[in-house]
Amino acid sequence: MTEQRQIDIMITGEPPTCPRCGEEGLLLVDVPYGWTNAGGTAADGRNGVVLCAGCDARVPHAAPLITWFHVHGVADDGDDEFVRLLVAWAQHVHGSALDMDALDAEAELWRHGLL
Repeated sequence: MTEQRQIDIMITGEPPTCPRCGEEGLLLVDVPYGWTNAGGTAADGRNGVVLCAGCDARVPHAAPLITWFHVHGVADDGDDEFVRLLVAWAQHVHGSALDMDALDAEAELWRHGLL
């Protein structure tokens, strides 16, 4: 049996900004992530992921949801089609993998008082 992940839609006053291109996104979701740290301990948490019409247009599970937004404009959890498309996309959404090089660089800046 496949384990279901809880994906939370984040409601904000303004549309989310896509961290990849800087343009206005369509939807922000909070997805679980997990990895094993250097000590072998599991590190679990949640990460925000933006659905972006430009960046995700060619992503198979995102394209139908993007089209839904172009037709309907605003998320509506009472719309069965929206919910179906959202679930299909969300099953394939994953937060960014931990970038150890970026983490090490940020830690180094912090140690030198530059953050």
